[in-house]
Amino acid sequence: MRPSTSMSSWLRADPWRALLMLVAGCYGAVQLLAVGPGMGLGWDEVVYVSQVDPRVSAVEFIAPRARGITLIVAPVTLVTSSTEALRIYLAVLSALALYASFATWLRLRPGAAAPLAALLFASLWLALFYGAAAMPNMWVAFGAVAAVGFFLRCLRPDAGRGCVAGLALCVAAVALVRPPDSVWLVLALGAALAGPGRWRPRVAIALLAGLTAGWADWVVEAYVRFGGPLARWRAAGAANETGLHFSLYEHARALNGPLLCRPPADCGPAVPSWVLWWSVLPALVLLGLYAARRRDRLAEALLPAVAGVSLAAPYVFLVGYAAPRFLLPTYALLAFPVAHGALALTAGARGAAPRRAGACLAAAIFLGHCVLQGVTLDKVVTPRLAKRDAEVRVARALEGLRVRPPCLVYGEQAVQIAYRMGCEGHTVLDWAGQREVPAAVRGAEAAGKRVIAVDRGRSVPAPFLLAWQRRPLEGIRPGRWSAYLPR
Repeated sequence: MRPSTSMSSWLRADPWRALLMLVAGCYGAVQLLAVGPGMGLGWDEVVYVSQVDPRVSAVEFIAPRARGITLIVAPVTLVTSSTEALRIYLAVLSALALYASFATWLRLRPGAAAPLAALLFASLWLALFYGAAAMPNMWVAFGAVAAVGFFLRCLRPDAGRGCVAGLALCVAAVALVRPPDSVWLVLALGAALAGPGRWRPRVAIALLAGLTAGWADWVVEAYVRFGGPLARWRAAGAANETGLHFSLYEHARALNGPLLCRPPADCGPAVPSWVLWWSVLPALVLLGLYAARRRDRLAEALLPAVAGVSLAAPYVFLVGYAAPRFLLPTYALLAFPVAHGALALTAGARGAAPRRAGACLAAAIFLGHCVLQGVTLDKVVTPRLAKRDAEVRVARALEGLRVRPPCLVYGEQAVQIAYRMGCEGHTVLDWAGQREVPAAVRGAEAAGKRVIAVDRGRSVPAPFLLAWQRRPLEGIRPGRWSAYLPR
């Protein structure tokens, strides 16, 4: 049989899997086109990447972070420090992860729901921006989608050992990347398992085994570096401002592109178009639940909705600030009931005219969604490309001032700049009141390291710099960059 004939036969036999492959391929391609491999590393990314980059000093790894992302980036970072290579690798890997996680649902029930849910999630500006980023939230989203799919398959009477192993592996992956999120995921799945007629001992064991395996690295490191799990948990809570909060409005303000709504950052007011988008989402979820119930598929829409809300709860009620990426797992899981609702609009009505009207309404909503996501993505990407390009040029300018390792870069965006120079970095968000030489600077000087401070706006950013030699870095935008050298 000729290859073209076998391929066409496979497409006819499994069109939904082929459609999901198309969605995943487009997702990877759009990442590289819209964001591009030239996007430099952000602060958090440098922290994760530097842990496994043998060419630089590891940036301080604070209590809330977990090592999962360092394992993901290690295959590239151990070989090269090229940001472009890392971005391409992560874009391809995230496209494969999108396919693999949503394909789990095709094994549960073939149909258009899984490819459509993947398309809805992949079209978010957040998914496109963070797909090639060395950040944990996208990988929590992929792991959660696959875990819920495996869980539903495990509830079937004919479930084999493969779905149990897959469930444990997905929970472990989520815990390895972001341990607290795995607890909220398991709570949702455990509550579903406790329902009438759904108790499966081996599924409960899989959840606990995955949780234990994923948390193991975090617990071991807690004993080695932080004085035990309880001490690390307290330190993580202090760093993340955990406690009783209600940050829903902060999340609404972050919808249109601020990557972090936490002082001293000013996120501005909530944007009406995004508030409208957010308001439509619950209505589409409820429509999807109703449609799934009518088609006897309620569990396939209800469980991802419950798990998605569970994963959002700590960030709304227990964290005192907002970042849009925190809700990526929630959006990925809510895409399933939304997909059921969209299918109900296009195919659920009786008669040709109502179906056409429903299809037009669904198409109009999706078109508006894509326009909003595209405009926001461009708004997010364009200034950050310029900002991170400026960091590269600042690093080159500092090298021109004969700053070589061992060295410390102190000040604004210092961690990103220092990573490109092979130096240690100490980023300061607000240092206007620093009158005394900081302890980090004194320690570096005592260790014989070359110290340099950088600033991108003020004439004298901190009083202690009045005694230092100021060197304006001309032609670097955005900002008006200056370097300060101890006399």
